[in-house]
Amino acid sequence: MPAELRHPLAVQFVLPGQRPYLGTLHELPDAVLAADLAQGLISATHPVGPIRTYREARHAVRCARHFARHLSGADFRGSLSGLTPAQVTQYWLASGFTFERHSRIMLTGYRTNGGQLHVGIQAHLDGRSVNRMRDSTPNRPYSEAEWRRLDEATNATITTAWRDHRKILEAAGRGADPATHGITFDNLAWMVHRTGPLTAKAIRTMILAAPTTAEKTIAEIRNAFHPTAPVALAYNLRLAMLTGIVPDGIDALTCTNLTRTGPSTALLSYFKGRTGRESLNINGPAVRLLDQWLKHSALLREHAADIADDMWIHYSGRHGLFSAPRTPWWRTRWAQEIGLLDDNGQPLVPHSGRIRATYHHRRDRSAWTGRTTIDPNHTPTAEGDHYLSHHTPAQVDAIEGVIEDAQRDIRRKAEPPVIVTHQDAARFVADFPRLAGQNGLDADAVKRLLAGEQDVFLASCVDPYSSPHAPAGTLCPARPWVCLLCPLAVFAPRHLPNLLRLKKYFSDQARNMTAPQFLAVFGPYADRLDADVLPRFSPAAIRAATDTAFAPLHPEEAP
Repeated sequence: MPAELRHPLAVQFVLPGQRPYLGTLHELPDAVLAADLAQGLISATHPVGPIRTYREARHAVRCARHFARHLSGADFRGSLSGLTPAQVTQYWLASGFTFERHSRIMLTGYRTNGGQLHVGIQAHLDGRSVNRMRDSTPNRPYSEAEWRRLDEATNATITTAWRDHRKILEAAGRGADPATHGITFDNLAWMVHRTGPLTAKAIRTMILAAPTTAEKTIAEIRNAFHPTAPVALAYNLRLAMLTGIVPDGIDALTCTNLTRTGPSTALLSYFKGRTGRESLNINGPAVRLLDQWLKHSALLREHAADIADDMWIHYSGRHGLFSAPRTPWWRTRWAQEIGLLDDNGQPLVPHSGRIRATYHHRRDRSAWTGRTTIDPNHTPTAEGDHYLSHHTPAQVDAIEGVIEDAQRDIRRKAEPPVIVTHQDAARFVADFPRLAGQNGLDADAVKRLLAGEQDVFLASCVDPYSSPHAPAGTLCPARPWVCLLCPLAVFAPRHLPNLLRLKKYFSDQARNMTAPQFLAVFGPYADRLDADVLPRFSPAAIRAATDTAFAPLHPEEAP
């Protein structure tokens, strides 16, 4: 089972692909409540619950202790079945999102295991959370100087440890039994090589007449033979800097996850918590680093028993063998011991999330050379003129003509409409000299406009054969409402009935189309009609035109 009870009261988590974790609950003030919480944790563990990693198990046990102590401080005693919704809600309001989430997980597990909860608490568990998850802040990449210092620090630790390891192997090869040949450095190395990872005091007691002062030398020899936590941490961080693999994937690596595909290439499989099993093709420095680490830790694996297959195995003195060097305590201690500082002069504690963010940040920029040309021997001007694009004079003229037409069209749409509110030709010319001047109109042309000889559906057209929507000399093919934005259109009171019919047409189309569709097709014309054209006419003229535009149809005109 992934989770089981232990005595005294504790929960033993043995999760797939994770190191074991023992969460103790026997020290809690209420044994009955602690037992119920333990059952809730067991029922909420993989494969039937969300607790599926070492980290989640540790957080869940921590929150169980916090929940139990809070209830004890509120004078609650006994089983979870006696909890009231008010007590649970008060805890959630006072604790925050993380504690609420794990307490919900435990209460749901307790209910799944057959425990009875208050109806109100069950309703809360089925509803929304009281607290919201805080927005996370993306990991900030290291600066170039910080990344360089971190790279140099990990490389220095690894290089020094590997050099000492090879030297001590050579010394052990030269040594012999110190009981027979005396206590020398080489003989002590020979002895430590055969005893394995033991405390310096235990090794000294195996050597007859060995002085107490020899323990320091024995400890140095042992640490050179078997990698310590700082050395394993440096290898761990170095691999993260070379590959960008997620921190939990690197921490959970085993020797079987590495599959050699060539002399200098390998396939590295790892587990990513959010997605599952993934793999990465590695080569070059990453392969050499792992090969060196496996040689460095080979002697220690002979004495590691159950954790011999774990990648980051290391020896921690009298505490024994471990396989998780990337702990907050070791990261802080390692940074302090080597004097690793950030850009502000503060201790630079390695952060695996920031290492991964920096890896991807640097990779994204690695393909950019800073040049704006394909060939470094070309200037941007030469490459743009002769390689990226090369047009004939006719093509250049055509392109410039398209640009000029587009600019002219934008200016045309911004011009106000021409409105004629009376039939006085002389006053029309006086009020609208721009129209006469721009279009080369004389008095006879103006008279034709005012007389309606050049009327189209919505307006009078200055020259239907000079339309901006067709080649010169061709009759304008535009739809009727396009006249609202045409500089050749002149609107008079006699056009009001058709303008009002167009306004009704726009209303009908607005009901049958979505808003984005209507605005894309008819929006500019409807705005010009409502905002610029119709307001220029008097209310009396609009009322008279309305009667004309929407008069009852004769029988022969009915559809």
